[in-house]
Amino acid sequence: MARIIFIILAGLAVLTGLVFAVAPGIDLAVASFFHDVGIREAMPRLYRAIEVARKLEPVVTTLAVAPAIAVLAIKMFWPKRPTLMPGRAALFLILSLVLGPGLLVNTVLKDHWSRPRPGMVTEFGGAMAFKPWWDPRGACDANCSFVSGETSSAVWLFAPALLVPVPWRYVAFAGVAVYAAGIAFMRLLLGGHFPSDVIFAAIFTGLVIWCVHGLLFRWRTRPSDQAIDASFERAGTALRRLFATIIPSSGVASNELPLTPPPERGRVGEGVADGTDGESADPHALPPPFRGRESANSGL
Repeated sequence: MARIIFIILAGLAVLTGLVFAVAPGIDLAVASFFHDVGIREAMPRLYRAIEVARKLEPVVTTLAVAPAIAVLAIKMFWPKRPTLMPGRAALFLILSLVLGPGLLVNTVLKDHWSRPRPGMVTEFGGAMAFKPWWDPRGACDANCSFVSGETSSAVWLFAPALLVPVPWRYVAFAGVAVYAAGIAFMRLLLGGHFPSDVIFAAIFTGLVIWCVHGLLFRWRTRPSDQAIDASFERAGTALRRLFATIIPSSGVASNELPLTPPPERGRVGEGVADGTDGESADPHALPPPFRGRESANSGL
């Protein structure tokens, strides 16, 4: 099954690349259709609903990865405590999210592949020239069109769906597919991306999930559960040492400690014969300055 999925993803990548490279006008034609719809003015209620859905999309991704982050923290600082999921599964979710939507899509491609968005090109009232998907020499500076970050985050939900038990796994796949397709359609409807942007976002994210899943679950080089838990424990130990150096322990600093201990106060009867301050043990005795004044007054 894993090999079939890889062949499908790789085949879709090649097919999409060829189609949109040979006929880049498809991107412009689809973007022109949604631009003519003018959803913001023609359907303001639908537009507001889409904006609400867009604001909820990061919340969905956060809720999906939050259990894995909790497991990671427990494994690092309390390695003997039981967790909701194995450390391998938590590492799979975190790595696939960081490497896919985080690193590849939003850092490498969107900030360095300078393809203008539909609203930026001259065909739709912008000031930049249209660029096909394969040409990174556009005028966009950052957060550019290629590829869709929101579509990538939505497709990443296939990663937690892979961890669902088999009787319900395909139901989870169907739900994620509908959700991801809806997010991709909304990005096209709002004029935020070209069709090739959302298709490649889905393909690249799927390939990252496939590779990380193989690294941790399928391939012969996969680490053992003990090795993963031990790596978490070592990371937790390193963090505790780092915090210990940044946040000093409470108490007096070592350089503020006195070099010699203070002298002990004499007990009653000690030091009288040899002229030391044994008299200070008397509770009724006055301090030396007041004793001197008393002696002076007694002579008047």
